[in-house]
Amino acid sequence: MGDNDRAVLAAYCQAYGRWVEAERKLAETPLLITLPSGYIQQSPWPAIATKQLEIMHKYAAELGLSPVSRSRVTKLRSHEQKPWEFGTRPADAYLKPRS
Repeated sequence: MGDNDRAVLAAYCQAYGRWVEAERKLAETPLLITLPSGYIQQSPWPAIATKQLEIMHKYAAELGLSPVSRSRVTKLRSHEQKPWEFGTRPADAYLKPRS
């Protein structure tokens, strides 16, 4: 995973965390709140949750996590040797497992 991929994944995780927090607050508080002045206004949590979902959707597409973006991912060619098989490549002589 490259640095750019890590940054996108980190941004996705941050948006996810904020979305979870906003959803928790939504469950705890009413949608309309009364200010000390008596003025009634909408809670900020629905807007925050919606914005974080939009951000997550954007990054999910970049990471190949949405159905549409997964359809664009190409399969890498497979190798004869499986990753768990050891000892058949020239470099394996230098990478012996410890006993």
